[in-house]
Amino acid sequence: MKALSRYRPFRRLIHPPRLTLSRVQVRLSLAVLFLWAGIWAVSTFRLPGASGLQVGQPSPMSIVAPNEAIYTSEVLTAERRKQAENNPDNLVYFNDPQIPIDQRRNLFALLDMIGRIRNDPTLNEATRLRALQDLPSADVTLTTEHARLLLSLDDEEWSLLRTTILNLYDRAIERYDYAVDERALNQLRERWLGFWLATTNLDPVQRELAQTITAAFLRVNRTLDIAATEERRVNAAAQVAPVEVKVLAGEMIIRAGEIVTPAHIEKLQATGAMPRPLGWSELLGYGLLATFLSAGLFGYLGVFQPSLLVQTRSLLTLIGIVVGTLLLARLTFLIYDARPVFFPLATLAVVTTVVFSGQLGFAVSLLAAIVIGVLEGNDLTLVVTLFAGCTSAILLVRTADRLRSFLIAGLGITATIVGLETTFWLSQQAIFSLSGFSGWMLTTSMSALTNGGLTTILSFGLFNVIARLAGQVTALQLMELAHPSRPLLRKLIREATGTYYHSVAVGNLAEAAAEAIGADALLLRVAAYYHDIGKTIRPAFFTDNQMGRENVHDELDPYISAQIIIDHVREGIKMARAAGLPEQIIDFIATHHGTGLVRHFYQQALQRYDNVDERDFRYPGPRPQTREQAILMLADSVEATVRSKAQHGKLIATRNSEVGERSANGAVTLDELVQSIIDARVREGELNDAPLTMRELRQIKTVFVNNLQSIYHPRVDYAPQLIRT
Repeated sequence: MKALSRYRPFRRLIHPPRLTLSRVQVRLSLAVLFLWAGIWAVSTFRLPGASGLQVGQPSPMSIVAPNEAIYTSEVLTAERRKQAENNPDNLVYFNDPQIPIDQRRNLFALLDMIGRIRNDPTLNEATRLRALQDLPSADVTLTTEHARLLLSLDDEEWSLLRTTILNLYDRAIERYDYAVDERALNQLRERWLGFWLATTNLDPVQRELAQTITAAFLRVNRTLDIAATEERRVNAAAQVAPVEVKVLAGEMIIRAGEIVTPAHIEKLQATGAMPRPLGWSELLGYGLLATFLSAGLFGYLGVFQPSLLVQTRSLLTLIGIVVGTLLLARLTFLIYDARPVFFPLATLAVVTTVVFSGQLGFAVSLLAAIVIGVLEGNDLTLVVTLFAGCTSAILLVRTADRLRSFLIAGLGITATIVGLETTFWLSQQAIFSLSGFSGWMLTTSMSALTNGGLTTILSFGLFNVIARLAGQVTALQLMELAHPSRPLLRKLIREATGTYYHSVAVGNLAEAAAEAIGADALLLRVAAYYHDIGKTIRPAFFTDNQMGRENVHDELDPYISAQIIIDHVREGIKMARAAGLPEQIIDFIATHHGTGLVRHFYQQALQRYDNVDERDFRYPGPRPQTREQAILMLADSVEATVRSKAQHGKLIATRNSEVGERSANGAVTLDELVQSIIDARVREGELNDAPLTMRELRQIKTVFVNNLQSIYHPRVDYAPQLIRT
């Protein structure tokens, strides 16, 4: 046990070769710089052309005057002068009363000419039709249909039409008091003429003809006198005196959410309260914030998640999703002005929890919530609300071994946000109004529901992608890999049945041990199923699958036999990679024998040959690097050895305290056998790189013994029953 007791969490970082230390330091430094730069860039990011205050946009802050100021307001003066210029009294029109009189005379002459053509006995029908179409009037041109209609009317109908047209013209001119401008002309042509004609006795065709002739003779006789109007406007503006504004010290200039106007900007500039563009002091402040947050996160990782610091791929992925979330939040807040409780920050918490761990989810959620609170004007209540939503999501999603876990987490986020926002709102109200509360609650509930819904959708859609980028395996992936329908497991069941049942037994032992010391039980069970898949290449060469047949190794050279046994690790790694298994599972295949010695064939080689290199009989390794890998190695060795002893009748399935001494045939108790296997692995140094403590080893041994005891306990020798006839 001495070799194991020398283990420390940072052992590989404290005493590695100089080159390895340099690489680790460079990677960590780049990771820290990446996070620091990301937080700093997000905090100082502004949209192109954006400033603290924009005219026409809500103010992000409330500003009071720092001191008293009296100034002449160019903005207010310009507004009042503009109002004076646009006063309708400044408009000067020129009326020509002769135009309506002349146009009526022309209209009367046209109608008179039409009457003469109709009554001229010297003209035939065709000549009359052509004469009507070629009337000399410049105001109207009659179409063939109109000419035929005029000729088809009898004298009474023509008289009625003629009188209606004249009356219609007179009514139109009188409607605007003989002062027709462009607007009046359009109204007459588009509305009034048709309305008045609808009240006459003319049929629709005659009405259309009457409207066409009347509208053709209406002319504008009231026009704007541009020169006189402009002179009046200039004089009116010149008479407006400059506007003086007095601002008292402490006076509220603009409130948060109030629409910014040019007058606000002018007042802020006059009092010296105008927010400055991003300056050195603000840049330095955000830089210090990024420094503290980066140091805090990496300090947390160093103490509670040290293994992640040496996993460059996972570490960079984690930092990438944190920075990406903050950048998305920054862009969202610059576009939307509402209180950002709708932002699905809990997506970061859920994905981090599912892919990495819940402890890490808490850490990154707190970091992101603090940054968002600073971006929103140091809003502490917002920090509390968003972090509480993340916390509820982490507690509810846990290992996410079911799809419904994401939905439950989304509902928890919604409830948490509504509850906290209601608490903060009520605490800030001097007078409670039911109508105000109901309106606010509707908006807040919709924002919270949006947060929960987006978190559910985004988390479920992203966790698998993030896991692959980080090189991590999730609980859902593990459960899928554990199903017997997976191709490699089906191959193992069909071609190496004994090895499959051995793997299942190892999985049971490893899972129980992992639960006892707080390791990843699901990962261990799945890894146990796949750890010996390399045996499917030559299943008959392994005792698991010989099932009473002669041992094929009896006819082989010890070197060849040892290489066949050792190759099941190499072949297993190849098969796992070809099948696309996660790297975590492949690591278990590579380390489940560590650099152990194939002792049986090594002893045979020593008996046959004078010079034997021990390295030819050792597994390629590496040794277990994690607690889970060490547990699998111990469970694999214990299960195989105990089963072998039991099959050969050399196992006493009682505890050491119940047996005084070993039996004469070399049998050993279960407790002693398990302890001897663990001691051998420790003595050989196979567990030196695994973070297991002596206390955890004792717990693992106890679990192994208890589970194996239930399998190999003595059974009652029942007497055969007699069959009565």
